[in-house]
Order: sequence, then structure tokens, then C-alpha cells
Amino acid sequence: MTVRYRINSGIKAESVRVITDDGEQLGVLTVREALKIAEDKGMDLVEVSPRANPPVCKVIDHGKFLYQRSKKE
Repeated sequence: MTVRYRINSGIKAESVRVITDDGEQLGVLTVREALKIAEDKGMDLVEVSPRANPPVCKVIDHGKFLYQRSKKE
């Protein structure tokens, strides 16, 4: 089963809880603010827990994220 993760502008929520690639929690931000942080770091914003309230997103390279997920399966 292939799980699809929303990334960058595909994220539909207005605000999200943001975690950086090194595990630092930045708190609840608007998607626009979170996208700016990801862009400044040259990374992507990946929605890792869409059912949480608010959804949880991680600032990480999308390819690296998919690789890490494939290793867990």
C-alpha cells in the first residue's frame, strides 16, 4: 500500500504544528509561515500526521523523508 503525503502547497489546513528536520518543535504556525521556513532552509514541508488537530508537518527534504519511511516498512 502506497501512502501519499501532502507536501508544500498541497497542504490544505490553515495552520499546522511544525517540526524541523532535527526534531525541534516550532509550534503552531500558519501554512504560509511554515512554507517560508521550509523554503528558507531549501527543504519541503511534509504533512506527516494529517488527522492530528492541527495537522503535524515536518520541514525535511521530501526525498529523504520518503527514503526514511521506506526503511521503516
